[in-house]
Amino acid sequence: MKPSAFSLLHPTIQNKLYQMNWTNLRPIQIDAIFAVFESTNHLVISANTAAGKTEAAFLPILSKIVDNQDMGIGAIYVGPLKALINDQFQRLERLCDLSGIPVFKWHGDISSDKKKKFLKNPRGVLLITPESIESLFINHSDDLSHLFSGLSYIVIDEMHSFIGIERGAHLRSLISRATAFSFAPVRIVGLSATFGDTNLVKQWLMPNNPESVEIIDDPNNDRNIRYLIKGYLLGIEDPKVRSEEEVNNSSQDISNDLIKYFYRHSSLVFINSRESLEEMTDLVRRKLEREGKPDFFRIHHGSLSKTEREDAELQLKTNSLTSCFTSSTLEMGIDVGNISRIGQVGAPWSVNSLVQRLGRSGRGEGESSEMIMFITEYESDDLIKRLFPDLIQAIAMSELMFERWYEPSNSDYKYYSTFVQQILSVIKEKGGINLLHLFEILIKKGTFTFLTKEEFISILRTMKESDLIEQTPDGLLILGLEGEMIVKSMEFYAVFQTTSEFDVIHHGRKIGSIPYTPGLEVRKYLILAGKRWEIESIDFKKKEILVIPSRAAKVPKFKGASFSDIHPRIREKMRDILLSNQKIPYLDRKGREMLQMARNAAQNASLLSKNYVVDGKDIFWFTWTGTAKNRTLAKIGAQYGGFDIEDCEIALKFSGAKIENVIKFFSGIEENMPSLLEIAQNIGNLEHEKYDRFVPEDLLAYAYATKYLDSDIKKIIDNLVA
Repeated sequence: MKPSAFSLLHPTIQNKLYQMNWTNLRPIQIDAIFAVFESTNHLVISANTAAGKTEAAFLPILSKIVDNQDMGIGAIYVGPLKALINDQFQRLERLCDLSGIPVFKWHGDISSDKKKKFLKNPRGVLLITPESIESLFINHSDDLSHLFSGLSYIVIDEMHSFIGIERGAHLRSLISRATAFSFAPVRIVGLSATFGDTNLVKQWLMPNNPESVEIIDDPNNDRNIRYLIKGYLLGIEDPKVRSEEEVNNSSQDISNDLIKYFYRHSSLVFINSRESLEEMTDLVRRKLEREGKPDFFRIHHGSLSKTEREDAELQLKTNSLTSCFTSSTLEMGIDVGNISRIGQVGAPWSVNSLVQRLGRSGRGEGESSEMIMFITEYESDDLIKRLFPDLIQAIAMSELMFERWYEPSNSDYKYYSTFVQQILSVIKEKGGINLLHLFEILIKKGTFTFLTKEEFISILRTMKESDLIEQTPDGLLILGLEGEMIVKSMEFYAVFQTTSEFDVIHHGRKIGSIPYTPGLEVRKYLILAGKRWEIESIDFKKKEILVIPSRAAKVPKFKGASFSDIHPRIREKMRDILLSNQKIPYLDRKGREMLQMARNAAQNASLLSKNYVVDGKDIFWFTWTGTAKNRTLAKIGAQYGGFDIEDCEIALKFSGAKIENVIKFFSGIEENMPSLLEIAQNIGNLEHEKYDRFVPEDLLAYAYATKYLDSDIKKIIDNLVA
């Protein structure tokens, strides 16, 4: 008879569960326990928020390491955010406090004394960010063997947030380097809520052996959903035409409804840009003040100070009346209590993001996930805007979510910038290293398997020319003067770009920070943390702005959000919705009216029968495809056809062109199609990532081609020329 999952757990862990009054294990936890005990596979556990993923991973892991406390760290938990690490630390402490397994969190807010104490006797579970793992390699290289020799498990939380970006490539490389110190094979366990193509997930986690990855899905992933999209049709969009009063009034309906639906409800309202976040928080607060009502709204985003963010998180946990305007910072699984309702202002970034945000509500047993989305469109003479693309995109993403389709992960991108950073890191760790050993660590046995020996040498040559590295007479690679300066910087630990920011301070308390922009010295007022401030002084040496409360206000410019490319499936779904009579039951009355208006505009433009519209001197080619394909078509048309092309997302706009010339060019280009590499080489400045300036130009072009262009465009061209 097969033993129960509970019986496989170590007696110490069993006793702990009894003390915590656990009456049963969830199905996903049972599956994970059997997977850890009965196989040697790496695991990916996929389930909704609050489904018990953390316990599913750590109940069997703790059972495995509880008797091996003298071998160093037994398990590492990697989280994308310090706040998430702090949250998970509390959960793991409850599991471990009576089992004799120590738990330690390591990030920038932990004191050096506590870190030194841990380094003397590293044991149990270490919770850490990728950037702090990097700091271990740079600042504690002599301790690495002591730290990682007993390592058996690495848990990656919110794994989807690492896939397809340079931070994920960085993490994979750090994991490869850390596990090389272990005496035993190290198993990786990924935790995530949503995935598209699971084969790509396996490929990302274990590129050399994807079959060694087992996917565990939660059989109880279904939950009831209450869903509404509200539409708002405003006047002319051009701010030059609209008065300030009209601009302010255009937000009144949304702010009124935000108060109506979210006031005195434990809820999160996601807004895509920090400027809009600050503006909406300010507007709602002033409205409540005018009405004499207490303010239960908070604000949370990455430019606010740690204190401000933690205050908002605490209010959400402890006060069921609190609602919080937030960016993607609360999209992750940070515990902010029982959220009853989610708001989304504007179309979300992706289906994956939409699922993550919706999943933050309805965490209690038998509760529904609930979301209200607010979509604003403007009256316009512009053809594209008359089709209300934000509304149509919001519907398309919602429909795909209900169909259980999510964007597949991008695991093919060439992370040359991250590779440069890792070369510097390895040399700093070792003090010096020969070519063959470096190649073995990062490429042969590492995660940069896409690199050839020729590309490896080419990158090293460019780094040497830039004084990042030197080669000694006996062949050792060491850091050059420029390389030493880069590695010594605190910014080195992160592979992504950072901006120069000024701290905003009131009476010694940091409110947040804003990027430096030209003209900052003459700025008089700010809105930050949803409050209005007057600038008293600016210290450019300390990068500090001293402020006092004010009645006047001006929203600062924040660093622009990094939006991912739209997948072709979304644009195809947009076309299907726009050109059909499909009823959308979760639209409010105004939303239904706007959908019908958009459909009428599409019908009047004859979009059902053709893919282009001649509008005066302009031509709109409705490609209905993803960002990368549109970008490729636009680059080809501009570089080889000489056309003036604007990417309008659902269409390409050709200014001052004749349709017969556009059709003739693209029908002819199919026979002599330029390669993606040729297109990329003609673009110009291709530096997008932190260390791209140290990457050879031909490799930068290759990286751009693989990430931002798409050669699968024949069908789109055929639909135009047919």
